[in-house]
Amino acid sequence: MSFKKIGFLNPKKTCFFLCDVQEKLRFMDYFKEFSKNVEKLVKAGKILDIPLIVTEHNSEKSGKTISELDIKHAKGIFDKTKFSMYIPEVQKFLENEKHIESIVVFGMETHVCIDQTCLDLLNTNKYEVHVIADCVLSRSTIDRDFALERLRTAGCYILTSENVMFKLLRDETHPKFEEFRDLVIEQTHNTGFK
Repeated sequence: MSFKKIGFLNPKKTCFFLCDVQEKLRFMDYFKEFSKNVEKLVKAGKILDIPLIVTEHNSEKSGKTISELDIKHAKGIFDKTKFSMYIPEVQKFLENEKHIESIVVFGMETHVCIDQTCLDLLNTNKYEVHVIADCVLSRSTIDRDFALERLRTAGCYILTSENVMFKLLRDETHPKFEEFRDLVIEQTHNTGFK
């Protein structure tokens, strides 16, 4: 019997993709709020042992991942010039992790690197792709908003960081619930949505 995929997240079958949140991109509107949301999501992934893949787009020009983010637990930090994160090193990681069914994508820029990463992942027909609306950013909010709508139409789940965190936790009796509670006490920051 075949079951319709409806966007559940199993922490044992999920991977986080953090795309290009780099030092020289701090000039963007809502960057401070966005980076706080991203920091919270990265911490949640670490608490639940979700594998993390990080890319840095041409880090020689754009800098390394911002210092606020603790990414020491990442399975790989890859420099790239391709806009999509779906580069050979990331493909190799995914090929070795055959249990991964869902990929949670967040970072920047929504209409360029996030968009192309998600479309590449969807094109494999192997993964459910979840994009975190309050953890993606573009220089222009109109670029971000239209990109999110396009990605929804293409088949991505568009979620918020808190929604994803609770989907992964699933139950208040989860042994890591107390650590999670500390993360969600602080309200998610608005990144320009009306």
